[in-house]
Amino acid sequence: MEYYTTLAFVLKQEPVREHDRNYTFYTQKFGKINLLTPGARKINAKLPGHLEVPSLVEIQFTMSQNPRLVSALEKFSFPVIKKKKKPLLVSFLIVDLVDKLTIENQIEPEIWKLLYDSFYFLEENFDKFPEIADFLWLYFNAKFLEILGLFPFLEGCVECGKTINNRFFSFQKKGIVCPQHHQEQDWPINTQQKRILNLLFNSSLQQFLRRSQVNEVLKEKKYLKRFLDEFTLAIKSDIMSS
Repeated sequence: MEYYTTLAFVLKQEPVREHDRNYTFYTQKFGKINLLTPGARKINAKLPGHLEVPSLVEIQFTMSQNPRLVSALEKFSFPVIKKKKKPLLVSFLIVDLVDKLTIENQIEPEIWKLLYDSFYFLEENFDKFPEIADFLWLYFNAKFLEILGLFPFLEGCVECGKTINNRFFSFQKKGIVCPQHHQEQDWPINTQQKRILNLLFNSSLQQFLRRSQVNEVLKEKKYLKRFLDEFTLAIKSDIMSS
């Protein structure tokens, strides 16, 4: 039987039968994988303590007809995130988004790097700047969709290309619309909101190392959160109906 080893983040766990669990991981070498863990729910089981969100673990597994987790060695536990409610909630939002919008066994190094960088960014900055948790969720949501090629069209009217007087966004059409193509359900969007959305979708995390840059984004926190929630929902709806 052949064994494989890789670094991984836990995305979710589900009970299977009386004593087993199924774990979903996002791995460095194999993308998203599902692995059965026999006996993980027994009282004396050792693995579950290493497999909490968020944890960076080195896993060993088999890829037989029924892929199984053999071992998990914790590399980093992210103690700052785990002891505070807000960053832990953000961590769960992150792994849930990745789980729902990725398919199994598809290697995507950019998603792995985004997960890795985001968890360490939150761990290292939360105590000195708690607002970073709100920012990171906005950034991760936008950047993850950009990696998948699912970003909004923000440069001009998505229908005709007009660049003047475009003050609405169509979630149905996934882009800015001009007055001629504007529908009643479209959202208003101003120049500053468009500029910050472009920053989130097109910038690296390293461009937000200064508190002033993060605060600039958070001035539009309420709008950005609602926008990204609605845009992600529209993406999920398209995926489910395709």
